[in-house]
Amino acid sequence: MIGVFEKMKKLIYSIAFFLTLSTVGNTAFASEDIKPSEEMLTEIGDIANNSESVELIDVDELPNGTPFIYFDTVEDFENAIKELDEENNKNIQVEINKENSLLNQSISTMAATKSTTDRLKVLLDKSINPLKNATQPVNVTVDLKYSYTGSGSTKQFSTITDIKSFSLGVPTDWKQTDYNKSYYNSKKSVKIELLGYNMLGVVIKDQPIGAKVADEIKFSYTLGGTKDLFEDGFF
Repeated sequence: MIGVFEKMKKLIYSIAFFLTLSTVGNTAFASEDIKPSEEMLTEIGDIANNSESVELIDVDELPNGTPFIYFDTVEDFENAIKELDEENNKNIQVEINKENSLLNQSISTMAATKSTTDRLKVLLDKSINPLKNATQPVNVTVDLKYSYTGSGSTKQFSTITDIKSFSLGVPTDWKQTDYNKSYYNSKKSVKIELLGYNMLGVVIKDQPIGAKVADEIKFSYTLGGTKDLFEDGFF
């Protein structure tokens, strides 16, 4: 019974959030006529400083077309950040997969290697958190640069040399800052976690601010497999 009640609360919250977005639109907030409240900005700043998921920036730094969302109170904003921190911290630590034997590693090192880049498209699993949901693109494009040994069914990663990702700017541009990787399946597959952020405008009691909202994108890729992938929560 409690589970049903919680789901109904989330559904009502999501509906209210999307109605707010449809009212706000996708245009920059006109802040010229609003006098900032120093007390409120200090309170908001303290909340953001205690979070690893949000970094406040000047509203003028937001690109044109950045989405804005509204919070009626500072407490509502604080609760959304707390929920986002909890969501992001669930699987923040990447465990190094130790499946490969020393023999496999030795063979990979001695074998002749080749280099290439695979372009992958990852469909994201949308968050119900309002801060994250408003900024997440539908998918990101990932360029995976690596060296490999073997061919066909014997092909395996030698080493991944670089991973870069980007989105098409809808609703905002995904900015990658780092990545983590972990091989498995005898180095024929890799688990990847992209770290980065999206930009967002937030209005709290008529006070506009800019924010960078941290996000992580997790997916798996197998050599020779499909390049159209889905985000998953393997970590």
